[in-house]
Amino acid sequence: MESKMKRIQFHRYGGPAEMRLEEYQLPGLADDEILVRVKAASINPVDWKIRQGAMKFMTGRKFPRGMGQDFSGVVESVGRGVKRLDVGDPVFGTTPVRTSGSFAETLIAKEAFAVVKPTALSYAEAATLPVAGSTAWIALAHKVKLKAGQTVFINGAYGAVGQAATQIAKAIGASVAGRVRAESMGAAKAIGVDVVLDYKQPIPSDFMGKFDVVLDTHGSLPVSEERRLAKRGGVILDISPSPTKMVGILLSRNHHLVIGKQDEATLREVAELAGKGKLKLSVGRVVRLSEGIDLIRALEAGGRIDGKGLIAMEGA
Repeated sequence: MESKMKRIQFHRYGGPAEMRLEEYQLPGLADDEILVRVKAASINPVDWKIRQGAMKFMTGRKFPRGMGQDFSGVVESVGRGVKRLDVGDPVFGTTPVRTSGSFAETLIAKEAFAVVKPTALSYAEAATLPVAGSTAWIALAHKVKLKAGQTVFINGAYGAVGQAATQIAKAIGASVAGRVRAESMGAAKAIGVDVVLDYKQPIPSDFMGKFDVVLDTHGSLPVSEERRLAKRGGVILDISPSPTKMVGILLSRNHHLVIGKQDEATLREVAELAGKGKLKLSVGRVVRLSEGIDLIRALEAGGRIDGKGLIAMEGA
């Protein structure tokens, strides 16, 4: 196998200027790891937060560090202890936060963080799913055990996690109301949001007290509004809470922080829904690895694209 490749990496924590596209020597495979030839990788806010140093307690100070978690590709080699996957398998999954490295020609991942890609999905479609799809699944299927007939309010219903949460809720049989940017209202309706609201308009008073689940994927819904929207006994979920919201989470039995968990069981659930055509995230822009730093920089600066940002490798 080739031991050298190119990837986007950084040599110290900091801003966008720290990113470099460089050649890198991959280490040997541990018993529980797989080597993947990357076809596509999707960009998530957590990628630049890691580079900024927001997760130093997990990532440590060993450099250089690769960037990127979500990936799809083909298995090129497996560790001695790998049982489920084999050379040639098309897969999608995530790299561990501690190592990252999906913005690359090849990567090493734990077998436990990858599953076989459904044949119905392209590599680009599969690469959009791991972080966003798993976070939404953990929120609705695990945290609240959402049931058919229940009601969900999603703030940020057309972001990546919001799109996934909408489709998962609809697949379960729940109804969804959601807030989005005005230009995304039609697209949100198309993926299943039953009642679509504009961010810039007040939430109607008759929405208050109507929802079994209030999910804020955007972080902009005030705690007071979250509580008013929820039914008595309803559950409030936050993906990216402010410090004020964290206080509310700590003081409330019905307000929870959702932390995505990309393990085999969760990824299998996501893959099954996607394979049946019930979960598909929009792709906003696709670039090659050589253009990846520019796209990451633009998204980190607040640039908007109508869907996920993807880095696709040559031949993908």
